[in-house]
Parts: sequence; structure tokens; C-alpha cells
Amino acid sequence: MSERPRVTTESADAARVVRTEAMLQRLEQIGTLLFTEERRAALRARGAGVYLDEVAREIRLRQDDELTWVALVSFTAAYPTSELFDWFRRALELAPEAAALRIFLEAGSRTATGFADLDARVEVVTGAVVVDVDFPARHSHNTGVQRVVRQTVSRWDAEQEIVPVAWVHGSMSFRRLSAIEHERVVDWSSSARRDWEHGDPEQTEFVVPYRSIVLIPSVPDYNQCGPLAALAEYSGNEVVILGHDAIPVVSADTVPPEETVRFVNFLAVVKHAKRVATVSAAAALEFDGFVRALPAQGLTGPAVVPVPLPVELPDGLRSDDRGSTGVPLVLCVGSQEPRKNHLAVLHAAEVLWREGLRFRVRFIGGANPWAHQVFDPRVRELVAAGRPVEVLRGADDDVLVASYREALFLAFPSLHEGYGLPVAEALSIGLPVLTSRYGSTAQIAEHGGCVLIDPESDEEITDGMRRLLTSPELIDSLRHEAAERPERTWDDYARELWNALIGRSTLSKQEEEPRAL
Repeated sequence: MSERPRVTTESADAARVVRTEAMLQRLEQIGTLLFTEERRAALRARGAGVYLDEVAREIRLRQDDELTWVALVSFTAAYPTSELFDWFRRALELAPEAAALRIFLEAGSRTATGFADLDARVEVVTGAVVVDVDFPARHSHNTGVQRVVRQTVSRWDAEQEIVPVAWVHGSMSFRRLSAIEHERVVDWSSSARRDWEHGDPEQTEFVVPYRSIVLIPSVPDYNQCGPLAALAEYSGNEVVILGHDAIPVVSADTVPPEETVRFVNFLAVVKHAKRVATVSAAAALEFDGFVRALPAQGLTGPAVVPVPLPVELPDGLRSDDRGSTGVPLVLCVGSQEPRKNHLAVLHAAEVLWREGLRFRVRFIGGANPWAHQVFDPRVRELVAAGRPVEVLRGADDDVLVASYREALFLAFPSLHEGYGLPVAEALSIGLPVLTSRYGSTAQIAEHGGCVLIDPESDEEITDGMRRLLTSPELIDSLRHEAAERPERTWDDYARELWNALIGRSTLSKQEEEPRAL
């Protein structure tokens, strides 16, 4: 019994030492931007308390939003919202010099990051390109947006200098990826072949960008939008965005309500961004429409430029061995949600089956409970009636490749798309496509290979499918048109996107010496 208090005291002392060292490390990251090496050495020798007091006084004196943001994040190991940052800089401005330390300590209390983060270490990266890959790093999902992010970031990771990051969700801060997470982003095929591992890093390394470019390649989680909006507005970093679509607000009736709320919060980030590169000209119109409304707030908003996605053969589809000699397959690729218009495809299929046509329908893609609550019962009805309908969820690339090879045509009568990647993939192998006559899919179809229809018209969808199922001459003609389309590769796209988002930056790298007053 007598030994227990001593052991506990020793443990507490050891933890205190670790936390003090971590605090000094974080203060050094700030001090490098404020003080000479000689002064930093003197402050280190006097301890964390004195060092923090000097940092607080210096930040109060300078009244520089960039430095204030970096100092706040480095001290608290948390990215502030705009509300917290506004309070912090105003409180520092009004406080007497001797009270600046108290403002820092109160900010630490307000972030409520918890004791687990007191031993956190941070890394201020200057003049870097920081890429937020939180979702693809943490999840194995690999359709649509995730495919675009992985195809692009994997090439940048090999050819450019980037800092891929995920979020520390308790502190809402960027961190370095673990080896498992990094592979999940840049080499998804290898990662997918192994048993699932979360891959959280053993040691959290917080990343604080300074005079850097922060690239957001997809819509972030709801809770991340506030800190990102403050980063874009105050930190001095350039935020650039890969814009896929504005479907959650333009077609809000086709998505779950929480998706609309998340996207609306994301727009608070967009309005303070420098550049948005969209995946199609149609998506550019949507983002540009939002930007045109920003002068009402006294804002100019980001520059918006379309960088269309490539039309390239999916992995594994380099062979000419394509086509089925059995019952024709009508393929539908994409998440099973209302805007994909799959119920209209099922309706058209039933009409044609009743006319006596023989064919199969296969759906490949994911679905959440909100999306498939109407779709699944209709599929069950058709299957119970003996109709040849398949729904494949969680299918890997091998299944997707085999289905593209087997299909007679792709049915993609979507009501609203940011791009329509399956349309481009199908055309790249010479597979005819039935798709919508407006928006991004119509833009993809401009070079041929498609039958265009009004996705709101059951009659046009049915007629288009009928023509494709009954006219070998039409199929051959569309295959020829698709084969003549100009090919644009993922390598091309990654290079063009980099030039649009990163190459246009006017941000200069931080000098090695601290910034003078």
C-alpha cells in the first residue's frame, strides 16, 4: 500500500515531462516564424511558460491574421472556427500586453480538445501543397468521387511534392497519414486485396499549413466545414477545390436532407477559396452561379475553371476481347439513388420484356438505406416475376471490368450529374451508351457513341433501349463513333488539374528568417 502513491507520482511526473516537451515543440514551431534562433534558444532555456508568454505578447503586438491563426492552431492543436478565431484576435487586440498569455490559455480551454492532446506535436509546413484525402484514406469505398481522387492524388504523389493529410476528428485538425492510409489513397488495388485494417497512425503528427496551398478534392464532412472556412478566410493559405457538382442544392429533392445541409456548410469554404476546378463545364456553371451571388456579401469568390475528367480505359480493359454471345446485357453503373433514374430503367425494361424482347439488366454500385428503400422493393417484384435483374453492391474492379466487356450497352439516363464517369469509361472501350441529352453527359456525348434521350421521358428511355436492343447496325455505328473519340488519360487530367489549381498560385514561399515587424 505504501508504494502505490510513489508510483503514481512518478507516472504523473513522467507524463508532465512529456507534455512539457510537447508544448515546447509546438512553441518552437511558432517561434521559428517570430524570433531569431538566438532568442528561441534563450526562451527554450527559460521553459514553456516563459516561451508561451513571449509568443502571446508578440502575436498581440503584430496583429497579423496569418501569424495569429498559426499560433492559435499550433498552441491548441485544433483548427478554430471563424467564431473562435474572431474572438481570439479581438481579445488579443484589446488585452493589455501582460494579459496576452491569459487569452491564449482561455483559447486552449475553449477548444476543449481534452487532455489526450496535451502531448500532441505539430509540424508547421511552409510553401507546401497540402491535400485533404480524409475519406479515401479512411474508407475502402471506390466509386465516383473516390475514384477521381485516388486516380489523381496517386499521380501527384509520384510526380509532385504534396503532403496528403487526414483529420484528427477529436481536434478537427490535419494530421499525417499512416502507411496503411497512404497506400489506400495511392495504391487502392493493392490495399483492397488485403484484409481491412483501420490503419490509424500510432503517433499523431498534426500538420499546420503556413503560406501553403490547401487542396480540397471532395466535399468534407459537416464538422470539418467550419474549421476549413476559417482557414480559407484568415490563415493566409490558399484554399483550392476540386468541384464535382452542386447536386445537393440544385437537385436537393434527389439526395438525403443531411447531404444538402453538409453542402450548404461547404459553400462557406467555397466562398473564401481562391480557385475551383470543376470536373465538367456543366459543374462549372453551377459553381459560377454561386460565385455570382457573392458580391452581395462584398466577396469576389473563387475563380472557376472546368477541367473535364478523362475518357480512358479502366484498368483491365485494354483487351479487345469484349461482348457477350448470350442474352444481351443492359448495364447500369453508379450508386443506386433517385437522381440516377434507375426506376425509369426498370420501367422501360418491363415494357420491353412485355413486348417479347430478351435481355438482362445488371446494376453495379452502392446504395444507402435512404436511397434504396424504393429501388430494392421494385427489383424484388421483378425478380419474383421471373425478370432477369441483378443488383451487385460492393463489387470489385474485376466484376466491373467483366461487366463492361459483357454488356451490349450502358444505360445512364441520369437526372443530374457532375460528370458521369461510367459514360466516359464505357465509351473508352467502344461500348454504346444511352444517356441524358443535357448537362455533363451531353457534353461527354458530343464526340459520338451515344443515344441521347430526355431522362424525364419514360417513352424516350424505352424507345432508346428498344433501338439499341433491336438494331445491330445502330450498335455497330455507335461502336465506330466511340472508337474514333479522342482519348484523354488520367495522366493528362492530373497534369491539367495541377496546373489549374496549383500552377496558378501567386503564393510565395516563406523566407527562412522570421518575419520582421
